Amino acid sequence: MLLLTNDNQLEEAVAGALLELDGVSHLTSDADDALETICGVPDLDVVIIDFEHGPHGMTLLGAISTLRKDLPVIVITHDDEKHVEALAYATGATACFSKQVLATQLASAIRELCKPRLERATPQKGGKLQCKR
Repeated sequence: MLLLTNDNQLEEAVAGALLELDGVSHLTSDADDALETICGVPDLDVVIIDFEHGPHGMTLLGAISTLRKDLPVIVITHDDEKHVEALAYATGATACFSKQVLATQLASAIRELCKPRLERATPQKGGKLQCKR
């Protein structure tokens, strides 16, 4: 898992989620480093991008959508910004959550997104995932 953020609280929530999942992560506050990791680490299973990181987060999401269509991306937005959430989904996000996301919610989303592609859920508004039938 890769996390792009400058937010210590979000970093703690993700760390809590990873503890629950026994996961390993790559952490960066720089979009260029994040893109290097995405290109250089083929076994990444999920990326979390904090959109408060500025326009670099949206650019990174677009690059991931182009270079690694198979890589699920969770986007964290500030205070339920619905227009940003819609733009994130249109650019390739798999799930979106507001900054108030709990570690248990992130752990659940990461667990769901790490399932094999045929079992994976489809994204739903507000970060909720709904299983395909």
